[in-house]
Amino acid sequence: MYCPRCERSIKTDDLERLNKELKEKFRQDSLERGDCPVCGTHLIDLSKKKAI
Repeated sequence: MYCPRCERSIKTDDLERLNKELKEKFRQDSLERGDCPVCGTHLIDLSKKKAI
């Protein structure tokens, strides 16, 4: 998953663990909704994008 605004990537393998940590520490479920936990921009799934 990639945030175009922050220009950062989150490994798909880490999503579940990071989502759990965010919910426990900050009561934030932005990753479940597909949003960046930092800026709120909708994340792009790079595995579904075609190379140009």
